[in-house]
Amino acid sequence: MKSSGSATTFVEKVRYLDKEGRAKIPLSLLVIFLYQMRGYVAGIISLTFSEDRTRLLNLFYNSTEQFGLMLLVGLPSFLVLLATTFAAEDDRNWANRLMGLAQPLLLLSLAFDGVLIGWLFVEQHGHFSFVRAAIIMGWLVTLWYLLKSRQWRFYRRHIASREAQSSH
Repeated sequence: MKSSGSATTFVEKVRYLDKEGRAKIPLSLLVIFLYQMRGYVAGIISLTFSEDRTRLLNLFYNSTEQFGLMLLVGLPSFLVLLATTFAAEDDRNWANRLMGLAQPLLLLSLAFDGVLIGWLFVEQHGHFSFVRAAIIMGWLVTLWYLLKSRQWRFYRRHIASREAQSSH
């Protein structure tokens, strides 16, 4: 028996929309944002150390250039996070249009993140640590999620395709 596309769409709408028909932001997407914005998270946490703000950052980044690059790598995720916050359900705005570009932005950010992870690994001469292993595992999980998650695909398409309401 062949399944129809409209039946699949109906099941996705029931699963991923709330009672008012608004898209629910996937919790796993928030975790992906935290992972890709880990430079921002480390920077915010380092602000809590009043005696030496750079001590925590030195645990993760060998130089200020690496920290700056992590902030640049996290910028697309920050923009998409803002777009998920400001996307309108009724009228299209800049955030809805940005959600149409969310997938390529996040994949480009992830590619640059992979290059940065490789650079850090080479700079450490390939020494194993559980923190680096966790970062690589997080990178792989993020790649898998962005490419394969049905909920992420539905969410970004639903937000990006909101039609502008006429004001008659």
